[in-house]
Amino acid sequence: MTESIEAGRCLNCGAPLQGAFCAACGQRVVPPNPTVRELVGDAWHELSGYDGRIMATIRGLARPGFLTREYLEGRRAHYLPPLRVYLIVSVVYFLVAASAPNIDSRGSSGMTGPGGIRISVDEPAGGTEPADQDPAEPGEDLESAPWFVRPMIRAMEDPEGFRARIFMILPRVFFALLPIFAAIVAVFYRKRTFPTSLVFAVHVHAFAFVIFMVSEAAKHTRSEIVAGAVALVAAVTFAVYVLRALRAVFGGRWAMTVAKALGIGFLYMAAYVPAIILALLWASWT
Repeated sequence: MTESIEAGRCLNCGAPLQGAFCAACGQRVVPPNPTVRELVGDAWHELSGYDGRIMATIRGLARPGFLTREYLEGRRAHYLPPLRVYLIVSVVYFLVAASAPNIDSRGSSGMTGPGGIRISVDEPAGGTEPADQDPAEPGEDLESAPWFVRPMIRAMEDPEGFRARIFMILPRVFFALLPIFAAIVAVFYRKRTFPTSLVFAVHVHAFAFVIFMVSEAAKHTRSEIVAGAVALVAAVTFAVYVLRALRAVFGGRWAMTVAKALGIGFLYMAAYVPAIILALLWASWT
């Protein structure tokens, strides 16, 4: 095998080598018996992304519309694919949101979604039932309640279980909303193709997960003032980011961009809110 490298051939497929990577199969040129230094180098490449793609993607995502323009203009090798970016940041967001402590003095536990809308579950005051309450009463109330009210009663009886189910369902809901958001953007920018709007939607949602993940992480300070201030800054930052991203990708004057952004936001909320309500009902019934 060592002779293959010395002869300038790939150890994986045998193709002639013309650089640090095989042009036929893509394997990096490495000796068959790597040193500790080479193993550490491999680990670093895996963690940072080949050729620093992860860091380049993070820097690009912080610039409104930059990653979308780079992708549409064919400069893709230095960045992670849009869908992979979305999946990575969404997973991290929900992990952070699920671990965030409840700091609401009103006793409600919840999270701030990528759209800036707060989803919360109000826990019963006092946290426990009165000692003289009949233990069979909740079940009787559940049976006598109308069918459309029963899911909410179940949620109030088990707020932590309800919250756990919400965190299992919401990733699917947000993913399903991606093409809807893209379709709305495409309506306002008809001169661009739907795939353009879809790539834009994926990158905007990815940034939303990042910025609102910071908001969820701020709850670990256990200060309502700090968490509230960070949430406000995150919401304003996201709004400005969307405006600048729309203009960077689709062009147009600022006045028209703001008007279209308001229209896109209104229509998206018309789909977002019912989707969240369905998610809440889904979590209540399961």
